[in-house]
Amino acid sequence: MLKRIKSIFSRTDYKLFLIMFALSTVGVLSIYSAGYDPSLGEVEPYYERQTMWLAISVVGFFVFSVINYSKLVLYSIYIYSFGILLLIIVEITGFVGMGAQRWLSIGPLTIQPSEVFKTIWVITLGKIFMDFDGKPFGIVKILKKSFLLIPPFFLVFLQPDLGTAMTYFIIWSSVILFFGVKRKTFIAIFISLLFIAPIAWSNLRDYQKDRVLTFLNPENDPFGKGYHVIQSKIAIGSGGISGKGYLKGTQSHLRFIPERHTDFIYSVINEEFGLIGGLCVVILFFLLLFRILSISSQQKDAGGKIIAFAVAAYIFFQFMINSYMTVGMMPIVGIPMPFISYGGSSLLSFYCMLGIVNSIHIRKWRGID
Repeated sequence: MLKRIKSIFSRTDYKLFLIMFALSTVGVLSIYSAGYDPSLGEVEPYYERQTMWLAISVVGFFVFSVINYSKLVLYSIYIYSFGILLLIIVEITGFVGMGAQRWLSIGPLTIQPSEVFKTIWVITLGKIFMDFDGKPFGIVKILKKSFLLIPPFFLVFLQPDLGTAMTYFIIWSSVILFFGVKRKTFIAIFISLLFIAPIAWSNLRDYQKDRVLTFLNPENDPFGKGYHVIQSKIAIGSGGISGKGYLKGTQSHLRFIPERHTDFIYSVINEEFGLIGGLCVVILFFLLLFRILSISSQQKDAGGKIIAFAVAAYIFFQFMINSYMTVGMMPIVGIPMPFISYGGSSLLSFYCMLGIVNSIHIRKWRGID
């Protein structure tokens, strides 16, 4: 057993781990700055909690590295059922924060099951699509593959958390596009979406409609609904090329940027470190994505290939949506930036996902079960 664990650790992809850990370190430092009050010389304790979750997440990474990913795929229906059970429990007994019922208390820790389910979802996708026969997907095949998408999507939508629910759909769609869709099917789906869009719009909550309208014209209500994105753009623009310096951001420390430790953490980074700092974060993310996709491309096993691709898609879309949101190129949807935004459940989920990717990388060598 000891020899097996030693072999696993010796074959761990430490480039993957170091890039991920570098992003997390940037996150902790940025959360510290976001909570710093220069007038009092005090700091809100968000960074302490994030540091604690980072330690837990590192353990999670290595635990999932040790577990054979093929066994996770094999037992994915049980893992999926457990995840659905968590989402049902939070719907019944979860506590409410910021107008949404999304959290469960487990001892001293608070978890968000919808974030935990992201790890479960990539494992489930490995099972759903591992029987791919090389032929592009038709409408019947797509409908069959959507069966397991429906329960988590609607359970999270009801919390309400449309942003997270949409990530399940987006990653599922990405895997389908990765394998290919018949041209006629693609055209039919596109036309269907055009007809569905007005119905979907009429069923959105008022605050969700406001987010879209604010995205289209934030200046229409600069001190109300458009305040968030306008202040975010001011902070990013004021950072210039090299930034104002660490702990010297005025927009963030004077509390003009709302949700600065979560949704708008990228605004804090750009204000204090400028365009250079923002680009460094982008480079780190693309290095991480390149590493994950390299691992995916090297796999002969369909389940491993799909899981690694799905993890890369998750990181890419959440990074792009969050960063575009801060500069007003997308509506504000409350999707955190992976590894950087404050949030223990999100951090743990992404570390576990990459632990599975590392497990896939390790087991390309024979003799490791």
